[in-house]
Amino acid sequence: MKNIDRMKRDFVVRSMMKRSVSAFILFWAELAFSANFQIDFQREHQERVAEMSFSSQEYPKAREAFEKLAVAAKDPIEKKLWQARIAAAVGLQKGKLEEGLAMAKAVDDKPYSLYAQMEIMFAACDYKGIVTGFGQEDIAAWPPRRLAIVSLWTGINSGYKDEDVRSMALYYRGYAHYKTGSGEAAEKDLEKAAELINSDCPKVEILRTLANLEGQLLKNNEKAFAVNMKITHIRGGSNCNPSFMYSFLDAAAYLREQKRYDEALDVLNRMSDSGGWQQDRYIAIGKALAEANRLEEAIAAYRKSCDDKFKDNADIFDARLALGDTLAKAGKTEEAIATYNTLIASEKCGTAIRGKAKTALEKLGKPAK
Repeated sequence: MKNIDRMKRDFVVRSMMKRSVSAFILFWAELAFSANFQIDFQREHQERVAEMSFSSQEYPKAREAFEKLAVAAKDPIEKKLWQARIAAAVGLQKGKLEEGLAMAKAVDDKPYSLYAQMEIMFAACDYKGIVTGFGQEDIAAWPPRRLAIVSLWTGINSGYKDEDVRSMALYYRGYAHYKTGSGEAAEKDLEKAAELINSDCPKVEILRTLANLEGQLLKNNEKAFAVNMKITHIRGGSNCNPSFMYSFLDAAAYLREQKRYDEALDVLNRMSDSGGWQQDRYIAIGKALAEANRLEEAIAAYRKSCDDKFKDNADIFDARLALGDTLAKAGKTEEAIATYNTLIASEKCGTAIRGKAKTALEKLGKPAK
């Protein structure tokens, strides 16, 4: 019986010792994880600060921050990333383009080296140089390389993701092809860039460039519409620059041309009703409703576009003319006449719109005073 009790006691002691050892190991593992997490957090914050300085065109400050990151980097590939960023921070400073390009060429990693060269040339609007120097480069075949992106529009605490350097290299070359008139080559690069990019704001910018390419250079309005519709469904797009909202307006304009008024209104109603595009949204809604012969609703939308808060906007006179035309169409003649006369009397109103207002008054049998 005593032997059994001793065996039980020894078993408990051994179990407690095992638990103590396990707890000890777990404690130090958690401590190490916490320390590594803190280091990662600090490094990410330093990267954000550096890239935000770069995006804000504070290039000397960005260079200093990149240099610190290069010194601290343990991984040789990461060190080359910061060397490439240093080169770009130099090359984008006034009068230092050649110095920056030389530094970029010296980076001992093909993707980072070529990307930095393209970034510097892109900033200098040397689109022909990008096409000539890198037109035959198989960018998609490069080995993946990390690139940190901070969006100016979302600020330092958001819009930050690690990207593949190939995405932005393809964007720079695609844009260069677009600017030099090589539509099909531009389309190929921009489509691949949009496929590789993850961050919402750069994706919006790339797709907007693609939409403009399709509509303006390739004259493919249907495809431009499809790209713009894709942009409108990017969840974080509202945090980006106005390019995002203008995709809604362009998509709605295409739908109006197709007489698909309800669909156009659905698109416009998904837009934010605040921001610098607010008046444009009301005008677009007014157009869709007027063309659908929903005149009372169109008048209400145009009245919103003529609100006093928009009185200093360049489009205020177009909005007032559209309101006058819709009032006349709805049989609200006296109010239409008053609206036209207000336009004619305004010294800020352009000659073309004044002329249209005078013609409208003549049609109503009420020549301008």
